[in-house]
Amino acid sequence: MGGWPTAAKALRDHPVRDVLVPGFLDRDDDVPEFRPQPLAVWLRLDEGLLRFESVGQYDRLDVTSVHAVEWAGMELFTDAEEEVMVASCGEQLFGDGRDELRCTRLRVYRAPGASDTVCTCLALDFEGGHTLFLDPTWTFGIRIGNASDEQRWLRLYGPEGASLTAEVCLS
Repeated sequence: MGGWPTAAKALRDHPVRDVLVPGFLDRDDDVPEFRPQPLAVWLRLDEGLLRFESVGQYDRLDVTSVHAVEWAGMELFTDAEEEVMVASCGEQLFGDGRDELRCTRLRVYRAPGASDTVCTCLALDFEGGHTLFLDPTWTFGIRIGNASDEQRWLRLYGPEGASLTAEVCLS
């Protein structure tokens, strides 16, 4: 386990090209549907990927640097005949048609008593004013949100749930 310092180092050195969310193709209805299961979320960098995973009792976010999307350790809720895949969500989340974006700042939220490399939630600010907020405390995996979701989470949980423990400027 690498923790948030792994993300800080990788994002300082590499731009982000995409956000990948795992799930499966459900063919039970007339029109096949992608069913996301964000137990992990990958940021595709210009070299390699960052894997964000909900760990523990789904109350911590771990970060590791990987070379490829891997399913190891993930228990997707699928039937045997369903096709497991990732969805490319970068354009949906960032929406400006660029090939890559630089992360300019990250904010680490940590629950009281957690070790230094553990984070409860992580906010990543990108050039162009985009924020990606990763919340592993969601029932169905990692909730992928924006700056409004970060503010909502702070209002909902307050300092008792987690407080800002690190803010790193990457630009």
